[in-house]
Amino acid sequence: MSPTKLANSYRIFLPKSKYCEEMMLRLLVILAVAGATLASPKERLVKKQAASKYKVIRGSMNWREAQTACEDIGYSLAEIRSKEDTYEAKQFHDEDILWIGITDISHEGTFTYWRGDAALTYLNWAPGEPNNLDDEDCVHLWADGTWNDHDCVTTKGDALCEHFDADIHGDPHMTTFDGHAYTFQGTCWYTMFKDCSPNPGFEVTTKFEPREDSTPEQVRTRIVSFNVTVGDQYAIVDGLDIVTGRTHGQLTAAKAIHIEEEEKKIRLHFSLKDTTFTLDWTLRKHILSASFTGSDYHGKLCGLMGNADGDPLNDFQKPDGSVLNHVDVADFGDSWKIKSKKCD
Repeated sequence: MSPTKLANSYRIFLPKSKYCEEMMLRLLVILAVAGATLASPKERLVKKQAASKYKVIRGSMNWREAQTACEDIGYSLAEIRSKEDTYEAKQFHDEDILWIGITDISHEGTFTYWRGDAALTYLNWAPGEPNNLDDEDCVHLWADGTWNDHDCVTTKGDALCEHFDADIHGDPHMTTFDGHAYTFQGTCWYTMFKDCSPNPGFEVTTKFEPREDSTPEQVRTRIVSFNVTVGDQYAIVDGLDIVTGRTHGQLTAAKAIHIEEEEKKIRLHFSLKDTTFTLDWTLRKHILSASFTGSDYHGKLCGLMGNADGDPLNDFQKPDGSVLNHVDVADFGDSWKIKSKKCD
């Protein structure tokens, strides 16, 4: 009889006396220890990685191929931000190097996190690094967790991928509710996400404008404003200015949209059915993060943030219901542009 079946038989058939319960508890502890001892090292490793925020995609890749590989599973190249992150990331190191999401591609000599071009909050360079030998603009981890700058085109590394919350940040980089990361350079107003059920109750739209460093050859945009509509109530956030009101000017229902302000951050939340949606806006970094708790809208959302059904591979769903593959980013993004709104 296997240890599991033996334990189950004791659960079912032992009398419920205090003595027997104590003996049963001791036996179960012994069996649990024995089961852990018999588990293979590979099984323990899989369980450890499954609980991590990181995933590794093995294979000989250059830095850009590694980033694409992460995006294909709804992740992005990892951003190492602390000693704790370093310790965890080291556990995934194999014979090859591990590419991470740090580069100076946008600003020669100044390394930033790739997703939002944000300043590094933690440094762990190996001695003498970065040295920019042969124009090294990308970064990987050594086995000891230290960083080394490396050229972006050499094919020799694995991808260390990290999952991030749904958000729009940078110029702009997107992460859907299901974790699909992609980049889309839109201008004017777009549907971030909305209720796509037969009787829709809300919509969140966002405005993108070109950054100061954009050029005609390379347009780089960022989010500057967003609008939330719940029933006949709305809230418009433009920078740090907030305007609220009702589409029909009637006070027919309790306040649906709640707003909190703290320095240069704004939190907005609203609830429908059993679900609460929360949006966090950070003006300085032009980051708008979205999350929700509840189950009523699983698979019933649409827009730039996907459909929230748990599958990142079908997030590129257009308003007509058709689903594009992951390479059709421009087509997907443009399909959610709000044609009725004009921008300068």
